Amino acid sequence: MKLANYIEVRSWLEGFIPLVYGKEELGLARIENLLKKLGNPQKKFKSIHVAGTSGKGSTAFYIARLLQFAGPVARSSHPTSSVRIKSVDIQIPNPDLWALDGTPSARATRKIKIGLHVSPHLVDIRERMQIFDNKKQETRNKKQKEDNAISVKRLVSLVNEIKPVVEAIGVSQPELLPSYFEILVAMSFLYFAQEKVDWAVVEVGLGGRLDATNVLQPLIAVITNIGLDHTEILGNTIEKIAFEKAGIIKTKVPVVTGAKGKALDIIIKEAKSKNAKLINIYTHNGKLNPTIESYLSDNVPFDLFSYDLYSAKRECILLAVLGVLQLVTNVDGLIFKSLIESQFPGRFEVIDKGVILDGAHNADKIKALIEMVKAKLTDYRLQTTAVDGKLSTVVLVVAFKKGKDWKGMLDMLIKNLPIERIIATEYMATTDTGRGSSVDAREIAEYLTKDKRLTTNAIKNSQEAVINALSKWKEGGLVLVTGSLYLVGEARTMWELPNF
Repeated sequence: MKLANYIEVRSWLEGFIPLVYGKEELGLARIENLLKKLGNPQKKFKSIHVAGTSGKGSTAFYIARLLQFAGPVARSSHPTSSVRIKSVDIQIPNPDLWALDGTPSARATRKIKIGLHVSPHLVDIRERMQIFDNKKQETRNKKQKEDNAISVKRLVSLVNEIKPVVEAIGVSQPELLPSYFEILVAMSFLYFAQEKVDWAVVEVGLGGRLDATNVLQPLIAVITNIGLDHTEILGNTIEKIAFEKAGIIKTKVPVVTGAKGKALDIIIKEAKSKNAKLINIYTHNGKLNPTIESYLSDNVPFDLFSYDLYSAKRECILLAVLGVLQLVTNVDGLIFKSLIESQFPGRFEVIDKGVILDGAHNADKIKALIEMVKAKLTDYRLQTTAVDGKLSTVVLVVAFKKGKDWKGMLDMLIKNLPIERIIATEYMATTDTGRGSSVDAREIAEYLTKDKRLTTNAIKNSQEAVINALSKWKEGGLVLVTGSLYLVGEARTMWELPNF
């Protein structure tokens, strides 16, 4: 029976979420079987694969944005200059071939379509499969809301196309029945193939080596950074997690990374074993690679280092730029300014006066969030006044996924920001790995009672919690909603509903 609307589609898909999710749920056999029955759509477009602990979604977004206005000329068609990085010769396009003036004539003369697959979604399943179109972008009215996500009509059609294939697998090959995430990955690939995208930028879901997206044979791999997250599945050390992330590295496929220390050692070893060129933006001790900085300052049509960017965003843009440099030779210079000013939903998003939504859900992301808050105290978008360069108060709304080090994240926030009040809440969203995954709000509030300086309360409903926080906002202060992308997604609908 065919599905008729978005609600029916969502209900059908969520029926494939595993009751229990562990390392044994990872693997490529199910997705490979499903894609084969769909005609292997992942082989019908060029791709860029993005993994990492933090920033991989933002990096994928920036790569898609850069490619949206990149010329269609492949690197191998033009002379290259050689840069030696970490004892590896990197062939980078001749900078003379870049479009430096940003004029319309410098842009690609044909329609370019860039697919973007990200996960999880904030509000709407459609967010997972987007297409950026350079011609549509040029002609869009500035007042129009941009919506690159697949249309509801097309989503319903796509699910009805894949539904009988999945259900047949359930009957004839029940051991290969795909999961919710695997079905959505296959749908994205089928959509990109049908739309004949020039490139598809694909974010890894979990890990890399055994993630469903790792069926791709990309032209470049990007690994953002490595931290302790999903340790119950990927391993409890940086080395083990780095090994899983490095699993996206393919033979003779260039890899760009923002990893440091022990994680970088693992990636270097894996790149060498695959004869893959490695471009790393940091030295082993975590300092910016001087060769990278020199190359960018000399040959790219903008000075990234002249912009007042917090380090997490600069890192994502650096990775995106270096990745794109391996693929194309013709980029509109003006796109860089809009790239820097662009905002990826739910990632340090200034949604209203003095209100920030940020889906930080591990220690590294919380560190970056703290840095961003401190760096943006006088940001005009916040419309809030810092007194003597200091934020007066922070009202914090938090929810966390079970299994996360939420106590450690809270401790970091309390230690580094002038938090006056914390409202513990829960999200109701269904995640890729199951339902009811939010930590009990009362458990969070109970943990916080040890700090007598804080006013703490528990409000189970996330939107009610945000409304309560807004009522406590003071001029010169900040309402910060964080701890989980799922919480941010629920909060965000208070300001912006899906475009359908």
